Amino acid sequence: MKKIISLLLVIVFLSIHILPTFADNTTNIKIDLKKAIEIAKKSFDLDTVDYDFNQSYNESDDGQKQWNLSWNSKKTNTNINVSVDADTGDISSMYRWDPVYAEPPKIAMYSREEALKASKEILYRLQPEKSNEMKLLEPSLLNNYGYDYDSYSFQYIRLIDGIPFKENGVNIGIDKNSLELKNYNFNWYKGVIPASAKAISIEDGKNAFNEKNALELSYIIRYDNKLKKDKAILVYCLKGGNRPIDAFTGEIIKNLYYGVNDMGAGAGGGTIMNSKQESLTPEEIKATEDITDYISKEEALEIGEKYCLINKNQSLTYASLYSYDNGKNARWNLNWNYNDSKNEEYAYSSISIDAVTGEVLDFYKSDSNLDKLSQGKPKYSKEQCKILAESFLKEIASEKFKQTEYNTEDPDYEIDNPKSYQFSYTRKVNGIICQGNSLRVTVNNFTGNIMNYYNNWANIEFPKIENILSLEEAYDNLYNNVDFGLRYIMHYNYEFKSAKSTVRLVYAFEQFSGMLDPYTGLVLDYDGEIIKDKNENGFIDIEGHWAEDDILALIEAGILKADSEIFSPNLNIKQKDFISILIKSLQPYYPIIPLSLDNESTDEEYEEYYKQAILRKIIKESEKDLEAQVSRIEAAKMIINAMGLGFLASKQEIFCVKYADDNMITDELKGYAAIVTGLEIMKGNSGYFYPDKSLTRAEAASLVLKYLKVEK
Repeated sequence: MKKIISLLLVIVFLSIHILPTFADNTTNIKIDLKKAIEIAKKSFDLDTVDYDFNQSYNESDDGQKQWNLSWNSKKTNTNINVSVDADTGDISSMYRWDPVYAEPPKIAMYSREEALKASKEILYRLQPEKSNEMKLLEPSLLNNYGYDYDSYSFQYIRLIDGIPFKENGVNIGIDKNSLELKNYNFNWYKGVIPASAKAISIEDGKNAFNEKNALELSYIIRYDNKLKKDKAILVYCLKGGNRPIDAFTGEIIKNLYYGVNDMGAGAGGGTIMNSKQESLTPEEIKATEDITDYISKEEALEIGEKYCLINKNQSLTYASLYSYDNGKNARWNLNWNYNDSKNEEYAYSSISIDAVTGEVLDFYKSDSNLDKLSQGKPKYSKEQCKILAESFLKEIASEKFKQTEYNTEDPDYEIDNPKSYQFSYTRKVNGIICQGNSLRVTVNNFTGNIMNYYNNWANIEFPKIENILSLEEAYDNLYNNVDFGLRYIMHYNYEFKSAKSTVRLVYAFEQFSGMLDPYTGLVLDYDGEIIKDKNENGFIDIEGHWAEDDILALIEAGILKADSEIFSPNLNIKQKDFISILIKSLQPYYPIIPLSLDNESTDEEYEEYYKQAILRKIIKESEKDLEAQVSRIEAAKMIINAMGLGFLASKQEIFCVKYADDNMITDELKGYAAIVTGLEIMKGNSGYFYPDKSLTRAEAASLVLKYLKVEK
């Protein structure tokens, strides 16, 4: 038998190196390697002279046959990968990578509309027939976090008798600054697709969805950037999660869960360092005083050994005390380990303990002896394990356990012959569920041991249940505000132990977080914020203004946020708003706080922007004045500092400023005026620079846009 297996492995290995002949002679493919290369080069007009070439061939378990072709430039390190369907000759995917030695510009050279036109040309050229069976999917407002990528992305989804099939179609990426194709992906299911003629009606689909995934009033916990802490939000959410309903049976499609994320409060681990007792700052002194309020390491060890140790040979390998919330809270993190590789024995345990109250927050333990015991018939049934779990919870978290409700939802993934059972008890506040706050226990059904424990319980205030929509009104808003209808989806069928994915026809919502605002009935995103209607302009007071295009460009780049309707382009800009725009233009991938410049943001929200501005030497601490207006010369100085050219501007002796009012510009600032003029970021009016004139909000937007377009 071993000889046969070895021979098979040799054959597989050799097939990699003689693949074209092997494929042609045994797999009966329609597109050979030569033809695949010709298709790839013609499809993308590839000039592959001075490129290294590599290829491979693979067949998936669902019958897909594919050539994978790769070219690597010997001169520029450009990499091009193309996959060609070996049966149909379709381009399955294309990806092009060009080495970039400079940061791409923040503002795109081409608009999304221009890129969309380019994407359509590619789609019609590569899929002239199937393109008629696709439609462009509009970007979702549900998770609109990313911006300033170097490519525009377009998704064309397949339609089957007018029913969308989002997992089939074409994805196209177009470079923002060249309109070149960056990536292309085509997916088209070739198997049997269920016809929609015998599907239940949409009303029956709604009734089935309501019965299986019923709406319920719930609390969710999310981090508030403004408050700098977790907060509880009241929502209407789907009890069973946003799971599709089979369009023929009305049953839930399992293994596809799109429910509310369990995002609760918690803290990570850390280490505490020994410190000297001399020259302590007030904060350090306070920290040493606070630590006396924490339980000692010895007390933490006693608790840990009681609940966590599973093997007498384990030794302590890690102990840390981590404080957070400015020392108001802290936790002990302890680990024990044992490993005897010779005898194949091991044991591992870890525990987190609240250092203020001594409460166990979580623990985990594993032991090789338990693995050996987990053979044959389990000693405890699921119901008996549940009794053991509840007995444990009454001991370790009695008061919290009284405030929970057993989660009766069956897991989507059932495991044959489980070695343990997990039980979850969700917190209830004011009589309603609090998503993400729960007690969870795992019980070994061979030994009855508690193997895992998780205690996630936020110490926060919960909003009262007042003036909310009735459940009936919530359902009306749900179907009025979210598109519900027939969809085709790919589904891995675990029930039939199939290794292949199948296509299912379902009733489901389109782009829905599963949550509604209980006061307005409007759809919420995953952060619990109301999703606002898409507005192309955002601001209603910039239409026709000379700076309209500049303002819109900054909105598209994510540097300006159009949360309110009013931009007030002709008002003078405040220093705090100019600083926030500059900082967001420097790091658009990770904006610190989503300020909207609507005069409703608090001064505290600007502090992170000022910290960054001072750190980057855009302004000095002494120059900080949140409410001050910004003059033209001050704007010039901040922009040049933001570009990292302040050191050059300070060399005033090498600059010459040719403005009629250059005598009004101090010597130390003339370098800044000269550079912004030379880079065409700012220019004078009738030969005057007007250094002391206050900058308007529209002028500020225009200057920032020009600065971002400077080719470095």
